[in-house]
Amino acid sequence: MGDLTVSEAVAATPSTRDRYVDLLRVGSLLGVVLGHFGMAAVVLDHGTGTVDIANVLEAAAWTRPLTLVFQVMPLFFVVGGFAHATAWRSLRARGGGYANFVQARIGRLLMPTAVFVGAWMALGAAIELIWPASPATAPMLQISGQLLWFIGIYLIAAGLAPALLSAHDRWGPGALAGLAGAAVAVDVLRLAAGIDGVRWLNFAFVWLAVHQLGFFYADDVADRLGPRRLGGTMLGLGAATLLALTTWGPYGWSMVSYDGEPLSNLAPPTVALLAFACAQAGLALLLRAPARRLLERRRVWTFVVAGGAVAMTAFLWHFTALVAVHAALWGAGVDLAGDPTVASFWWAKLAMLPAFLALVALLVVAWRRFDRPPPRGALAGPSWRRGTVAAAAVVCAIVGMLGFAVVGFRGVVSGYVGHVAVLPMNVWAASALTAVAILLSRLAVAHLSRRQ
Repeated sequence: MGDLTVSEAVAATPSTRDRYVDLLRVGSLLGVVLGHFGMAAVVLDHGTGTVDIANVLEAAAWTRPLTLVFQVMPLFFVVGGFAHATAWRSLRARGGGYANFVQARIGRLLMPTAVFVGAWMALGAAIELIWPASPATAPMLQISGQLLWFIGIYLIAAGLAPALLSAHDRWGPGALAGLAGAAVAVDVLRLAAGIDGVRWLNFAFVWLAVHQLGFFYADDVADRLGPRRLGGTMLGLGAATLLALTTWGPYGWSMVSYDGEPLSNLAPPTVALLAFACAQAGLALLLRAPARRLLERRRVWTFVVAGGAVAMTAFLWHFTALVAVHAALWGAGVDLAGDPTVASFWWAKLAMLPAFLALVALLVVAWRRFDRPPPRGALAGPSWRRGTVAAAAVVCAIVGMLGFAVVGFRGVVSGYVGHVAVLPMNVWAASALTAVAILLSRLAVAHLSRRQ
């Protein structure tokens, strides 16, 4: 939205804009915020000095099928595919290159994330210095950065978007089939042949296949085939495949990971999640027509525009609000059983919801100013050297974000070390990689553009 106010952005909305895509983006991120709040099962026991952070899915089996409703990340990747295809084609038409794409699309994510990281580095250092022996310190700091896994995986899709779009333009459904086939092959090698190490490849293959669906939407395939016809087909095939995989295969119904599950569908993703994503995208197409009619109302569209302007900020800071609510309860001496099998757990969660939402709103107001598109400069143009520097920026950003997903903000003082695959990682290395990524993305369009 840049420097426009919400009302100005609403008034400036072109008639050609697909408002439904904006609704899906805002709705999916709102679903993440509420989903994380709902899934948190926190034990606070002052008598034993216990602080434990768990997931309601672990103890309450009845909640696992509900993830079919509340797992909305596939929609965000589909919307991302649409946005990346539209942005790359527009950029190429104006003479821009990969470096410009990285600065515009990936820089848009990294700057507010870097501010979030900087704030939590300072907060993490203070917490470790003031309460080094508190049982709450380590779990609080580690979980505070875990949501950055999503940005790391999304950056893989964003960084590869131009290449994958080129494959899409050349081979069409063949490119999607190739990614889906690779995801199937990984699961077969992992589950049938026992080659467990290949499972991590599906963080790329599954999410890139879902991202590829957005390219077809950008090509107006839904309008050509008919959204109801295509949506019904995708919903039916996806649901039937998922039913077969969970009934006769080794996959479970939960589309969100939890400790103790025999096979996670999310970490790493499986073909069951891919089937679910197909069904979810099909359902979204079926709902498009009534949603578009609703979005023609100025008040509804204003809400979507306002939500879109703060969506990234809310995503980054909602875990902080969740941590703050429970930290305040711990400080006030309140005990929580963290048992989702009893009604009192849900009544306590309902009582905490207003405070959680109020804190999210306050954090959005405080940090929204840092969530702005990067300034537009002159287009640098295609160049292998610029592209190489930009690609290096993407790699650094991905590894840095996955580093935070592993260690959170634990170890600013204590030096806690985790591992991204086999790579040792601490919070300082993850921060340095993030800073280098931002620097390289700027050098790719500024320094090198003056040379050539």
